[in-house]
Amino acid sequence: MEIKNYMEVVVKEVVDQEMKKMNEDWAKDERFKLDVMALILNRLPARYVVTGKGWIMTKIRETEVQFQADILREMIRAIKIVENNPR
Repeated sequence: MEIKNYMEVVVKEVVDQEMKKMNEDWAKDERFKLDVMALILNRLPARYVVTGKGWIMTKIRETEVQFQADILREMIRAIKIVENNPR
């Protein structure tokens, strides 16, 4: 068994999916994507799971509209921050 922040999995899925839709050069930059993900994860609560049951319960929660909206809201915020502060 291991402990896992399930939020990392969900944020990566959402960021990958949404950035594929964007025609911006930065959307293809791996460092940009990781910076955005780090900012999102720092603003959203962690969702740690250990057991299969915990994993399933979190997966069910993932489908909630508010859960997805929170990630997308933070993604927009994070993109603006990283875009305005390039390395």
